[in-house]
Amino acid sequence: MFILIFNILLAQNKVGKSIPDSTHITRDTIQNKKEKLEDILNTQGDEIRNLFSKKLTYLIHNAKVDYENMSIAADYIVIDWNSGDIFARGKTDSLGKITDNILFTQGDKKFEYKEAVFNMKTKQGTAFNIRTDEDEMVILAEKAKRVDDENYYMRRGIMTTDEYFKAKKDSLPDYHLSTNKMKMITGKNQKTLVAGPTQMYIEQFPTPFILPFLYLPSSGKKREAGVLIGTFGERQTKGFYLERWGFYVPIGEYLDLESRFGVYTKGSWMTDNKLRYVKRYKYSGNFNIIYEKNITSTKGLDDYSEIENYRVVWSHYQDSKANPTLSFNSAINFVSQNYYNNSIYNQNALNGSVNNNQASSSISLVKRFNNNPLTISLNASASQNITSGNSNSGDVTMILPNLSVTMPQVYPFSPKSGAKKGMLQNIYMDYKMNLQNTVNTTMDDIFTSKMFDNSKNGITNQTNFGTTANIFNYFQIGINGNYKEAWTTKTIKKDYNLSENKLEINNHNGFKSYRTFGGSASISTTLYGMAKFKKGGVIESIRHMISPTISYNYMPDFSSDSWGYYGTYINQSGQKIKYSYFEGGILGDPSNIENSSVSISIANNLEMKVRDKNEKSGVKKIKIFEALNISTGYNFAADSLKWSPLIATGSSSVFNSKLKINYGMKINPYKIVFDNPTNNNFGHMVDKFGYFTIASYTMGLNFSLDPSLFGINEDNYSKKYNKQGQIRYEKYYFDDENYAHFYIPWKLNIGLNYSHTKEYNRFSTTSATVNITGEVSPSPYWKITGSTNYDMESREFGYTRLGFMRDLRSFNISFNWVPISSGYNKTWDFYIGIKANLLKDAIKYEARNFNDNTNF
Repeated sequence: MFILIFNILLAQNKVGKSIPDSTHITRDTIQNKKEKLEDILNTQGDEIRNLFSKKLTYLIHNAKVDYENMSIAADYIVIDWNSGDIFARGKTDSLGKITDNILFTQGDKKFEYKEAVFNMKTKQGTAFNIRTDEDEMVILAEKAKRVDDENYYMRRGIMTTDEYFKAKKDSLPDYHLSTNKMKMITGKNQKTLVAGPTQMYIEQFPTPFILPFLYLPSSGKKREAGVLIGTFGERQTKGFYLERWGFYVPIGEYLDLESRFGVYTKGSWMTDNKLRYVKRYKYSGNFNIIYEKNITSTKGLDDYSEIENYRVVWSHYQDSKANPTLSFNSAINFVSQNYYNNSIYNQNALNGSVNNNQASSSISLVKRFNNNPLTISLNASASQNITSGNSNSGDVTMILPNLSVTMPQVYPFSPKSGAKKGMLQNIYMDYKMNLQNTVNTTMDDIFTSKMFDNSKNGITNQTNFGTTANIFNYFQIGINGNYKEAWTTKTIKKDYNLSENKLEINNHNGFKSYRTFGGSASISTTLYGMAKFKKGGVIESIRHMISPTISYNYMPDFSSDSWGYYGTYINQSGQKIKYSYFEGGILGDPSNIENSSVSISIANNLEMKVRDKNEKSGVKKIKIFEALNISTGYNFAADSLKWSPLIATGSSSVFNSKLKINYGMKINPYKIVFDNPTNNNFGHMVDKFGYFTIASYTMGLNFSLDPSLFGINEDNYSKKYNKQGQIRYEKYYFDDENYAHFYIPWKLNIGLNYSHTKEYNRFSTTSATVNITGEVSPSPYWKITGSTNYDMESREFGYTRLGFMRDLRSFNISFNWVPISSGYNKTWDFYIGIKANLLKDAIKYEARNFNDNTNF
């Protein structure tokens, strides 16, 4: 301070004598010296020694140094305050071998070393025997140099994704990539590893898999463009090929593009482009376009064919949090006729979609209102019939658009709080308006002017109303009504041309409408029956629940002339034939039969309680019949055949619901006669009651088997055996003689579907199929799957698939085989590759058989 004051006074004297301009200001030459350390350095240790003469500090046992965002934890640390060097070493045993590593932490990044030297001033350092984890990969190197916060250079290093080695359950990895030089870049948004010539080792043995260099952009916040590795080879009908090669490109913050292609020397080619987008808490989706030019054989030969396949997929999902009152979603799946069963890349045969015979698409926009029950929705949809060999295949039905306004049930007389009581408070009503335009076309005419030639449109307004109530505390009654109004611009008119002896149907354009209404009343109750047995018996009780319902339904005959919805024409026999002006429209026809009928239905449920020591309560409930329903009806307004068919359906389950049984039967109460001179095998009912012929019956069995059915689970092994394996043997248990035991999980689903149908035919038709799917793991790391179906009538197997999978620690191996399938979709696929996502596309081997009209 004294020196500073003296210098200021001296400077003032000199300025007054030599500088005439008092306004001139000199620059201050005094500057603060920069500190050697930019932050506080914290130290700790069980024993701390300071050697002041040499400016050294020794931290011994449980030593730790914290500086800025870095931390060094070791057994022994020396700090040189002169040079700023920090020397650290791991814990050693009695022979001087380092057993515990140093832990170096910078932010969320961790490294392990045997020994290391770090300079606090330059923030550079050198380490030996380094180990660090990078996402799915662990990296080891004999020597590493830290240049700055983002760049590390390493020598004689190895890389592996072995999960056991990464978790330090094993001292050696099952495979690794070895290189002499590598550089690791750990930026804020991206982590990248670059290495020189790299060789792959499996179980410490070198392999011929050698790369001239290695570039691994690991998963970081920043996405980068790159090449997608596919396969190459030769196919008999396609020639040499490059398949599924492509590139990945991030587009902005919310988009990315994955584009793959395939080229074949005999002319075929394909492209697969997928655009994905996501905005958190807003929306997500993907847009996928696949196009194939599938050329078989050589032009000019008899077996030459050229087929164009395509598929357009658009899936969009809006998060409900984005806008609770307005939502937009889409599920588009539009395919060409032969895409599923004749694709170049035969993944459809392997995943089972080769059997698809329908493809559907939909788009919906829904608007809701706060404090208003109305909901407005705008929908568009398409349905394709792509059944192979079907004469109607290629037909497309599109709804463009479907606008609906709906109001759910409202109760205008209900109290503002509390339960509704009585018929008045339970009065309800709802409303729905629907505007629909339907287009029926073919794949050849789609998106052309012909597409709209046969379009159909109309508007319906429909409301339902009614009330419910309980009477005498045991009966529930309901009264319901409905009203429908339909508007359309397209109707028909029929005339019989006697000169040409044919029926002429003419389309009429112009507004026309019809109205229908109806009502119903019902009463139902529930009856319980209980049978209890003697104490100590196996069966404790049986309960039978019966729920009968009787309802009356009424709807007038809207075909009478007073309504004006039906017209007539005279046929060749002079008979007057009625027809609806709205026949064939999308709004349906007004009913031409008066309905004044009573419907009767009885629902049954039969349960039994039995004693079971394995249950906590000591009692187990068994459902004899989960449901057994019987229904029929009687129409007072009909002039004949007043009784409806008797229909019975039921379901049961046994063996702890492992076996589920569904059954049904339809019985016609009237006599069936066969007096048709042109088709004597097809009959009709006559008004002679009491014959009760079985029209149809069905039965379905679904048996689900697994070890739990026999009381076996993995806990049985852990309780029975005390010794458990390690390092890939964790799932093995060992007895006192060191024999291995392990739990074998398996599933087997057997489905049997049988139907017998006669109806009005003289001869019945039957259908019986067996569907089997299952999987088993004969050892903890093996898995075998399979599925098939068998037609017992034709005695033929249908689509059959077998799959074999093996977990090889860091690798996966799989083999899928389709030995039985329709057409040329018998195929197989073999794959072996790294499990980790980081390397699964780079280190793999694939081979498959293709559906090329060649022998399997």
